[in-house]
Order: sequence, then structure tokens, then C-alpha cells
Amino acid sequence: MLIYGLIWESDGFRSAAKITYPAFLVWNITGTYWLMMATVAGGVAAIVANAAIMSLLAGGMCILLKRNKSIYYGIFGSAALWTAYEWLHLKWDLAWPWLAVANAWSSASWAVQYIELTGYLSISFIMLSVAGLLQYGYSRAKAGEKIIRDLIHQKATRQAVVIFFSSILLSISIYFIRDFKPVDTAFVVVAQPNFDSYLHLAGYPDSTTPLLELTAMLDSVVTQNTDFVFWPENALMSRTDRRRRSFNDNHIHHKAAEWNAPVITGAAYYAYYTDREPPRVHLVDGTGTAFNFFNSAVGFYPDGSRKVYKKIRLVPIVERVPFVTALSYLPLPINWGNIAGYGKGTEMIVFDDVDGKFSAPAIVCYDSVFPAVVRRSVAKGADFIAVITNDGWWGNTSGHIQHYEFARLRAIEMRRAVVRSANNGISGMITADGRAHTRTEYWTRTAFELEVPVHNIKTLYTRLGDWFPLLLTFFSIFCFFRKEPKES
Repeated sequence: MLIYGLIWESDGFRSAAKITYPAFLVWNITGTYWLMMATVAGGVAAIVANAAIMSLLAGGMCILLKRNKSIYYGIFGSAALWTAYEWLHLKWDLAWPWLAVANAWSSASWAVQYIELTGYLSISFIMLSVAGLLQYGYSRAKAGEKIIRDLIHQKATRQAVVIFFSSILLSISIYFIRDFKPVDTAFVVVAQPNFDSYLHLAGYPDSTTPLLELTAMLDSVVTQNTDFVFWPENALMSRTDRRRRSFNDNHIHHKAAEWNAPVITGAAYYAYYTDREPPRVHLVDGTGTAFNFFNSAVGFYPDGSRKVYKKIRLVPIVERVPFVTALSYLPLPINWGNIAGYGKGTEMIVFDDVDGKFSAPAIVCYDSVFPAVVRRSVAKGADFIAVITNDGWWGNTSGHIQHYEFARLRAIEMRRAVVRSANNGISGMITADGRAHTRTEYWTRTAFELEVPVHNIKTLYTRLGDWFPLLLTFFSIFCFFRKEPKES
């Protein structure tokens, strides 16, 4: 309501952008201050830039509201515009979807079950529409002691209440209608090694010692029923590639054979382009061989084979220079491969258990905030969703809590249980209805086995994808250019 109030008081685009920027700056600082725990410069830049983008969007909302004499086209059109921005913001290299309005409802999973139909961005549209109607009703109410009574009597206020409670009722109805009985159960072991991300090799003298500690801890947890073993992002501190097997690689294969279950861990994977054309942006080693390194999930199987998933969505600047491939076409004396950062994955990989009975992805950290990435894994037959992440870069702040909570939205959208293996926490499981089933304590070393419910439901969102924000995008354009009927 505050943002709508500021926009309504504005005279136009420039005025709206200027007056809303401080509010957006406060919102960004409050929601993502923890970014500065990882990188002060990067955190400040992200907060300032994202607030600026939001303020420009507010200017666009102001234009749309002023152009439409019909307040309903103005309110619903501006809510659609904001939702379209959140959707389009997911698609480019500077994506930072952390502050989507919808994410604020991740902890109230009972109230947003309808996102299995539309995707989570429908929450943003509904809540912004409600806020816009309430603000309009407030602006029409007479000031004074009877303002509450006057506000209630406003048509816009009543409509806001109807929309809000109708969405809640729809959610509760879906919750009780939907059959959440699993078709099977997978046994998954999750490790939370609690390595210190701020120390080189987590403070160990080499990369092998922490690996041996981790596997020794898991010996008492893995059982003959275990189907998967998941380790977090950065759990394997040594590099791995397909050309050679290090001692650490061989040790993990040995443990996978002993446990008769694939070990899926986060690792830096080096891909050498010896038998295919390298991408435009790449590195070259001392022998002249082209390669790239990837933030990856590597599956070590009992038979000695490996599967590799290369992270698709990379954190801007921190993990990869935005638009680096496009920038490489500029006639500049820059070796873009040396400054690009991680290579960017393109293919979704799901990992199978030894018997081929179950399959699941190992979504790496930032990937999990993007519904389209998770949806690709379900389209490939994932029986549940696994997220491997570090989250230790942010310290004991709200960052790791938010990351866990956001996964509840993915569970509802896909109707799949979500298993999380986080280096320092929060590890655990979220059920297909978005309920937090298991949560570890932060900064704790632990490992445990989960009985993960397996579902084969294909939700409307899984089948059709982002049909709802696409529809809203066209609606917002229509509201911009529609002509008001002439007065007779």
C-alpha cells in the first residue's frame, strides 16, 4: 500500500521513480543485507541497482495509472506490470529474483496452494491487486475519526477483501482436494558437514582430510536401504574432471560401492574440450587445451561411472560476469575467458539410483530460486527435488532461512518433496504440500536419513509453465495502449 500511495501522489514517471527509490532501497536493505557478508561491494551494488530498477518500474506503474480513467484497469494493469517485471527479471543475466513479492508468502504455504496451477508469481499479482484496491479505498475515504468506517464502505475495499479471501479459500480447497498420498518412498541420506567457507580448505591442511571425516561420519548413517547420498555445494574441495581420477575421486567411488548408493556432491568440475568445439568464452591451459570450470553436482556411482550437472543459473558478478558472451564480440583487447568466472550449464541432468527406480536432480544453490530450472527436472522425470547449497557465505543471518523457505514454493508448484543438503544449514525436507518436514540447526555438523515421499503428479504449472505471467504481460501492454471510450 505504501508504494501505491507514493505512486498516486506522483505527477509522472520521473516523480514516481524519485519518490519511491528510498522505499525500495529500504526494502532491499532489509531483505538482502546479508549479501554483504559474502562481498561488501557486490552486496551494496546489488541493493542499489535493484532498488533503482524497481523505482523505474514504479514510474511505469504511475504512467499506467494516470492513463486509465478506469481505476480497475489502472490497478490490475499496474499489478500485472509488476508481475511481468518479476517474470522477465528471471530471464536475463542480471536476474535477482530474491525480492519477488510472492516470496514473502513462502512460509504460509497453506494460503498459496493455488500456485500449482499458475506458478508462484500469481501471488505477486493477487497481493499487489489487493494493495492497490485498499490504497484506492483509503484515498477515497474521508479523513477524521470515521475513516475506518468510510474505508469499509468503499467498493474498492470490499473488492480487495473478496479477492484476498477468495484466494485463501481456493488454496484451502485445493489442499483438501489434492491427494498427497505418495506412490513410493525413497531413502535419502543428507550430509551437513558444517565446513567453514571463510577459510581456505575450511581450515584443513589439505582437501582429503575433510573428505575422510565426512565419509566416516556417514558410515553410521547409510543403511542397506539407502537410495541416494547427497552432499552440499562445495563439499568436495578438490577439483574433478573426466580426464583423470584423483585420490579423492577414487575414495568417493569406493564409498559409493561400499554403500551401494550414488554419492552426489557439489564440486568444481573441469570440462576439457578435446573432442568438441569449445564455447566462445573459455580458458586455455598450459598445453593449449580449451576448458571451462563449472559449479556442479557430480554423481559418483558404485560402478565407477559419473554423471555431472553443471549449474544453469549463476549469481551475477559473484559467479559469472553478466552478458560475457555478448561482450566478447566487442573489439576490445580483453581475454574474456580469464574474467568470465564459472562456465554456464545448459542441460538439466537428473540422477538415478542404482536400481533405476528413482530419479532426482541436484539443483545447485541459486538454481532453486528459479521455478523454470526446477520444472525442467520434473519434466525429465524427477521423483523428488534435491537442492545442494552452501549458504555459509551469509553467516548466521536471515539469508539461509529465506533460501530454505523459498523451496517450499517449488514443492507446491511441482508437487514434489524437496530435500536440502546445506553445508552449514538449513538441511532437511519439505513435503509436496509445502510443509516444512525437517529442519536442521544452523552451524551444526550432522547427517541423517530421510524417508522421502515420491509423487508422480503433473501439475498444471509443470505441464504449461509460465502461462500466467505471460498472460499478465500481454494484459499490462493492453492497459498501456488501450483507448478510453469517448464521453457522450
